[in-house]
Amino acid sequence: MLMNTMPPPIPPHQEEARIQAVVTIGHFLEGLGEPGWRTVLFSWLAQYDGLETYLYAEDDPIISVRNLLARYVETLKPAEPGELTADLSDLPFCRYRAKRRDGKKWEPLSETFSAFCEGVTVEVWESEDPYPRRELLQNWLLTQFCTAQVGSRRG
Repeated sequence: MLMNTMPPPIPPHQEEARIQAVVTIGHFLEGLGEPGWRTVLFSWLAQYDGLETYLYAEDDPIISVRNLLARYVETLKPAEPGELTADLSDLPFCRYRAKRRDGKKWEPLSETFSAFCEGVTVEVWESEDPYPRRELLQNWLLTQFCTAQVGSRRG
C-alpha cells in the first residue's frame, strides 16, 4: 500500500514512452480497422491519469493498452468489441483501487484519478479483481463504443 500527498513524478523516459504509446495506440487501432475505439480508449484512459505514478511502469494504463493492442496487431487478431472489452478489463491497472483518509473510494468510471487525489492523501492498493467489476467495466466500454459509433454515423 502506498500513501502520498503528492506522488513522485514518473521518470522522464517513462513519460516519453507514454507519449509515444498514445501515438502508437492510434496507429494500432487504424491498422486493426477500428479507429472508432480511439475516442473511447482515450477518454477511458483519462480516468486513470495520474495513477501511473503509483504503479510499476509495466502496469501503466497507457503502456498496458498499447501492449494489448500490439498483441492484437502481431497475431492479426480482429478487434471484436466483446473480446476487446474482455481483454481490456483484464489489464492489471483495472485492479488498482484508491481511497482517501475520509474513507471516500475512487470510482474510476465517474471521477478521474487526478481529480480524486487533488490536495489529499490517498492510499492505493491492488485488489484481486478489477474494480469496477469486470462485467460492469465491459458493459461500460461497449456502451461508450456504441455511442461513439452512432455519433460518428450522424456526423
